[in-house]
Amino acid sequence: MSDLRACLPRTWYAFLARHPRPRPIQVLAARPILEGKAVMLASATASGKTEAYAAPLVERWLEDLRAGAIRILVVSPTRALVNDLARRLETPLRRCGVRVQRRTGDHPQPLEGSRAGILLTTPESLDSLLSRHARHLGAVRAVVLDELHVLEGNARGDQLRVLLERLERVVQALGGPAPQRLAATATLGRVSEVAHQFLGPGAVLAQVESPRDLQMHIQTVEAPGLLQASLLQACTDLSARKVLAFVPSRADAEDLAAALAGRPPFHSAVRVHHGSLSRQERERVEQTLLRAEAALCLTTPTLEVGIDVGDVDLVVLLGPPPDVTSFLQRIGRGNRRSGACQVLALARSVGEAARFAHLAECARAGRLLAPVRPFRSSVLVQQAFSLLFQNPHRLVTGAALSGRLPSDLATRFGPERCDELLAHLCDEEWLAPVGTGRFGPSPRLLQFFEKGKIHHNLDAEGSEEDRVEVVDEQTGRLLGHVHRDAQGNLPEEISLGGRRRRIVADHGRQIRSRATGEGRAEFRSRGSAEVTAELAADLARYLGVDPRHLPTVRKGGSLLVGHFLGSARARLLREALRDSVGAGAGAGPFLAWLPISADWPGNLDAASLRRLLARRRRRLGRSLGAGPWAGAVPGDWLMEDLEALADPQGTAQALAGRVLAPADPHLAEILAGLLPSWKSEPAP
Repeated sequence: MSDLRACLPRTWYAFLARHPRPRPIQVLAARPILEGKAVMLASATASGKTEAYAAPLVERWLEDLRAGAIRILVVSPTRALVNDLARRLETPLRRCGVRVQRRTGDHPQPLEGSRAGILLTTPESLDSLLSRHARHLGAVRAVVLDELHVLEGNARGDQLRVLLERLERVVQALGGPAPQRLAATATLGRVSEVAHQFLGPGAVLAQVESPRDLQMHIQTVEAPGLLQASLLQACTDLSARKVLAFVPSRADAEDLAAALAGRPPFHSAVRVHHGSLSRQERERVEQTLLRAEAALCLTTPTLEVGIDVGDVDLVVLLGPPPDVTSFLQRIGRGNRRSGACQVLALARSVGEAARFAHLAECARAGRLLAPVRPFRSSVLVQQAFSLLFQNPHRLVTGAALSGRLPSDLATRFGPERCDELLAHLCDEEWLAPVGTGRFGPSPRLLQFFEKGKIHHNLDAEGSEEDRVEVVDEQTGRLLGHVHRDAQGNLPEEISLGGRRRRIVADHGRQIRSRATGEGRAEFRSRGSAEVTAELAADLARYLGVDPRHLPTVRKGGSLLVGHFLGSARARLLREALRDSVGAGAGAGPFLAWLPISADWPGNLDAASLRRLLARRRRRLGRSLGAGPWAGAVPGDWLMEDLEALADPQGTAQALAGRVLAPADPHLAEILAGLLPSWKSEPAP
């Protein structure tokens, strides 16, 4: 402790003195951060990572920070995490005489004249700053990627990699050195590889293994009507006063909250938290949970990462998370200040119970089964637009785009290939030619820019046109939003914030509601979470599936076939089954189903699957995670991405030589139980 205190003479008291002793990650990370090295901080949830990077960074740049220059930039995955981080940093930074500012869609205050030394933002807001106000970032000397595991492996993470290079170019163009890069993560597979991708070669890995005692209670509750009673009884039996329950969907959160409200042991202390609630309502719930001694909160993954809601006695999982990382994030929310994780897993079938047991085994063994995901070329479309508006002349060239990419991507997407992309975007009426090899914005792109729609790589849940704000009739408080159906209608009654509400006035983009009635929770479906091929294959191993067989079980008039390919590969299989068998066939991450009278297709070789993928590439692009701008890339580029995502070669190899074989009774029961939770269409 004395060595760390000596390293941080000006920031020790502000950040670390209130703890009896420094955490291991704080000791490990301080010196390389103070030396200006790129550092990846990897340790468990609530292990002190924020203080581990903030204290030495503030120590290193304290005089500049006090002077009001933005020296430290922290990029967090969500607005809610930015808000939580601002709350946690405010007191120690005030003690140091340093100001902090948020810059997100919720907090769009200008940077000019703010005198803030630290800026907290999201990838989308950083993108907007670079294209609109890049000069305000010229003094940045360190950038921190907080909760990196949320972004790595998806289109937003690909975007962030390019933004880091663009930021570096801006700082160097204004006479500064390349900013120091740091990242923090609690659950990240392939940590060394990811550190190299985001932080560059030679990054220091400050990693602390923090094993926690996982006390997992798995209950199978197949009758939906017993779920509420089982949850409440388990909370009583385990003496759990403060409970965080993760549910599969926003509708589940609302319906369960409405059903549990008023019942012991939580009575009126039942809350919900999900993305359809307004920012004010979510923050109200977060603050209530932080202060409450007893409460039950039903949440979607919005509370999975980072936000401090205090010490939770019990984490409840209603249905298994999609992967080991998500499982660890959720259970890590419980008993954060002790060495034990108390978890209640409520399974809706024997199959789900097996999934829970498998996830727990992987977590205890430290097997995250993290896949290698490709860079999505659709991100280059978005970055070309953003870079165009960063240029004062509103121009972009292939050389400029290629020159703002990380070295590995610049090799793949050189100037000539980027010229090809820009010419294609011109054909698609996104860009307009301005001389040889130079492109400006089309009227269509100008409209997108003016509305702030070019800075994200988020798949939209629904169009803004059918999104409706929900306001409380008496208080005028914005509660959240819902979407109209395909005909533009809304039900007479809804559920939002854990309360049934009757719609009393419809004003088009806003409805007024009253807390009464027996409304249903209705929200736009976001689809099932992705199950990786690695996790699905490991589940087959865990269940003892013979690798030579495709185990089968009859259910009603259908044959269920256990393939364990994962979500992306299963989409290819589903298309092949529908071509061969018809609409009565389908596939999810673990199972396929087809009429008993139908034959299993024989043309599942790599070449056939590639041709199938090529025919359906536009339709499959979004579901395979190619990114929201995938429709704007050239067809052969999209095909290249989809082959990397769906892996026709790997799919064919995983199925090659395997024959249909009836499953033994135990496995048959598990297979049948895997279907309801993961079916992508009505069950057979």
